[in-house]
Amino acid sequence: MIHKFEVGQAVVPACPLRPSRNIYVIVKQLPLTSYEPQYWVQGMSNGVDCIVCESQIEAADDHQPSLWFTALEVSQTRAQSSRLP
Repeated sequence: MIHKFEVGQAVVPACPLRPSRNIYVIVKQLPLTSYEPQYWVQGMSNGVDCIVCESQIEAADDHQPSLWFTALEVSQTRAQSSRLP
């Protein structure tokens, strides 16, 4: 099995609970330990992070190129904060 999504990629829930689809960024690809790949994701608007299975997310629309730049900023900020003691 390989991961479908890359670190820094913007994703959305595959089956959102609300009409407005929150956007998340892939912070880390987790080791392959279950029946499908898993990811650590962080919300771009609220900063909430969680672990999700690949089937629970899908790529954000490519019609919003500004999301990629925002996603990279969130990913870099998160990576820098995880290096602090």
